[in-house]
Amino acid sequence: MAKNKLPHYSLSIIIPMINEINSLKKTIEIIDRIKCKKEYNIIISKKLTSKNTLFELNKLKKKYSNLFVYIQKKKFVGGAVAKGIEKSKYTYIAIMAADMETNPYDLKKMVQISKRNLNKIITGDRWLNKNSFKKYSFIKLILNFLAQKIISQFYKVNIKDFTFAYRIYPKKALSKIVIDELRHGFALELILKPIKLGYKVINFPTKWRARTEGNPTSSLLTYYSFLKVLIKNLI
Repeated sequence: MAKNKLPHYSLSIIIPMINEINSLKKTIEIIDRIKCKKEYNIIISKKLTSKNTLFELNKLKKKYSNLFVYIQKKKFVGGAVAKGIEKSKYTYIAIMAADMETNPYDLKKMVQISKRNLNKIITGDRWLNKNSFKKYSFIKLILNFLAQKIISQFYKVNIKDFTFAYRIYPKKALSKIVIDELRHGFALELILKPIKLGYKVINFPTKWRARTEGNPTSSLLTYYSFLKVLIKNLI
């Protein structure tokens, strides 16, 4: 009797960026080793992405025939992710960063878990293990910890890190979701809405390290963005 085969698995990888071209090159070099049908949807800013970055992206497109570049329509990183979801063609969607704050080496392991749990969301979690934040300011660490604790009081699920946008989704989990919060709160929105639809989540321990390319984007507006999403999804 022939062995049962897993359903076809294909992955659209959404990577928003501005000008973190060197980090993007290294990220793609690493994740390109993952054995599955995949595409790279690189989402750029019409106003902020430089001509030099566009030149380098064109070279990448020649090197990787499955790499596509799109200009985001809506503002901020949430708008970029929304564009990436719109353009994704494959059965699963991964969201990660271009600046290596999301460890690209972990994506292979996340894909392996996703293949064994086809109807679940695989989410990177920086709080599962100790010392998972590298060069993260003490104040930001405390704020992040408090944010996770507050959210967990309202959503009794097995998640310690609700706000890290390093995940793999079944595409159908995102197909009917509209991203309302375009700042960093989109990361919270894109886990709360699927949970409310009944999707289960598997946590994967990962590490965060400060970007070496590009400007830091976290601010008090980030936490206000998370708060807006939390309140809206509780009403």
